[in-house]
Formats: sequence, C-alpha cells, structure tokens
Amino acid sequence: MEVNDVIRLAKKYGDIPTIHRLKYMPYNMDYAMKVFAHIGKQMSPSFVVDDGNRWVYEQLIKWLHGDDTMMAIDPTTSAAIPARLTKGIYLAGNTGSGKSMALAIMSIYRRVDNIMVDINENRVALNYKPVRVDEICDAYANTGDISKYKKMAILCVQDFGAEPTDSQYMGNRINVMQQILEYRGDRQDLITLISSNLSMGNPKIEQRYGNRVVSRLKEMCNYIVLKGADRRTTKH
Repeated sequence: MEVNDVIRLAKKYGDIPTIHRLKYMPYNMDYAMKVFAHIGKQMSPSFVVDDGNRWVYEQLIKWLHGDDTMMAIDPTTSAAIPARLTKGIYLAGNTGSGKSMALAIMSIYRRVDNIMVDINENRVALNYKPVRVDEICDAYANTGDISKYKKMAILCVQDFGAEPTDSQYMGNRINVMQQILEYRGDRQDLITLISSNLSMGNPKIEQRYGNRVVSRLKEMCNYIVLKGADRRTTKH
C-alpha cells in the first residue's frame, strides 16, 4: 500500500483526525444578510441588523460558507486577524447583545445551501441544536453521563460561564464544562460553538476552568465579540 493510501485511510477512520471545510462560493453577502435578518425577525420581532452588529454577522456568514476572507479577533491584542475555518466560534458579548440568537440563526441559515463539512473524510451536515450550559449540567446530575457532549461532531453551547461551578451525581462532583472542553480541545475533528458573557481573556475563565481550558479555547475557536447594549430592552 502506498503511503498516501495509508494516510487517506488513517484520516477516514479518525487515526489522523481532520476537518475539511467545503467552499459554498460564490454567494452574495447582501442577499445572505437579508436571509440572516429575516430568520432573526421570525425568531424575535426586535431583531435588527445595524452598524453595531453587521461586521459580526458577516463573519458568521463567511464561516458558514467556508469563505477564507473571514476575520476573527485576537483575544490578547483585540486586533482583527484571519480566521481559521476548521475551528469553531467563541462569540462573546454583553447580556442581551444577541449572542445566543446569532448562533441559533446560523443553525437555521445553513439549511439554505444545505452546508456540509468533511470530518475524517465523512461528509456531514453542518447542523446543530444549541444547548444551554445549565441543561448540560442537569443532564450530568440526572444521569452521570456527559459523553455525548464530549464527542458530538458539532456542539453549540449557550451561556458558557453561567452554569454551576460543580455538578453532582451520586456523590461525584465535577466541573462539567471543564471536562467537556478539555476533551474537545484535544481533538482536531470536533467543532465547538460557544456564546458567553465572558470575554475569552477574562481571568474568571482560568479561575473557574483552569489554564488548560483557556489554552484549548484559543486553539479550538475563532474569537468574535458582539458589542452593544441589551437589545432585548431597546426599541427599534
């Protein structure tokens, strides 16, 4: 067997984990933004695209379409940097800025072009159902099992940092999100999407989850910040 054949089989069976993003190009950003906004309006009548959030939504749309002009934010310098399309997204922002809704809109928008991704050379839909961190912690408290969240090909977590520090099952207490993120951060074939009130550089993350999680978040996610006040209390 040729070396290239060995590598191909290793990738196929996950021995060399890989993610390959397919390009859904060309596409029209103006039309894509209208679709994004229309989905948002169906979810919440107060949803609006404006100068305060347009750049962020453009980057999310580019990520979905596999557009290599996507930009992210350096969590240390806050400078705009080229994004990594094989990585997930860490979307930070104030309460009510629309972070969780943005990730939920993405999960619906991807159906427009039936966007797919190759994981270990298997083509799968870039599909996910957002789940709140407290739901994940409740699942552990009820069953003692978080393996499905560790291993989901695409995991979308809402409100990271708002969950209890420890969860208990049958006397066994663990930091649920710490275990999930440490596991996923060591894999190269899993996509993780996160919304949080905490900036990626917030010292509370290291205090709650340890420096291993801080390091892995930077490796596994593109950092984007959705700025602005609470839009749920703002009239348009």
